[in-house]
Amino acid sequence: MKVYRRINAIILCFLSLIFFSQLAFAQGLDALKSDIYSKLKCCSCKEAFEKCTCPEAKEMRAYIDALLESAASNDDIFYKIAKKFSLNTVIDAKIRQDVERGLIKEAGDKYPKIILTPDYFDFGQVTRKQGKLSKEFNLTNRGNAILIIKNIRTSCPCASVSLNANKNKSLYFGTAGAPKDWQVAINPGESGVLELSVDLASPYVKVGKMIRDASVISNDIIYPEILVRVEAEVKD
Repeated sequence: MKVYRRINAIILCFLSLIFFSQLAFAQGLDALKSDIYSKLKCCSCKEAFEKCTCPEAKEMRAYIDALLESAASNDDIFYKIAKKFSLNTVIDAKIRQDVERGLIKEAGDKYPKIILTPDYFDFGQVTRKQGKLSKEFNLTNRGNAILIIKNIRTSCPCASVSLNANKNKSLYFGTAGAPKDWQVAINPGESGVLELSVDLASPYVKVGKMIRDASVISNDIIYPEILVRVEAEVKD
């Protein structure tokens, strides 16, 4: 009986060791995730990245989980996040600087560089009776390789966006973006015009502060997704 009791005690100790090791590992992983999350953002909302419910935040968190499961280092995680989503997602200045250097080194001597000017416009006070508001933004390739615009889309069904480049103006696209086979090539030094429109009569527009974005997805290795934004104070 003493032998059996001793064996049972050893087994119990062994199982307890496994349980507490797994608990410690889970707690350590949660702390690591929180630290990584604190250095990231995904959209324009004021919510912390860890609590943000937008689709991009969910996709990024799932991607981070997969990288952690593959035993990727913190540096590698930030690098891959910036490469897949955008350098704009990294809010820690030191990490952002290191990642940008790495991305430029990986790109080599030739790479496209997307510039949007301006990238923000405030319509001021408007009324819903004004109907549609539009703002044009200059889109320029400041790099030394061809810039491929792969998609453009808006943040709200009340908004639409189009691109006029190479003497061709695209259709207006909404939250679903452009068709999968759509793309526009812009040579180094050349420009196009991105037009963002908002229909104030839309049921998606409410009285108060309005913020709407348009996303441009391209082959820019530093900023594969870049935003332009319009704001307004909507009166009834």
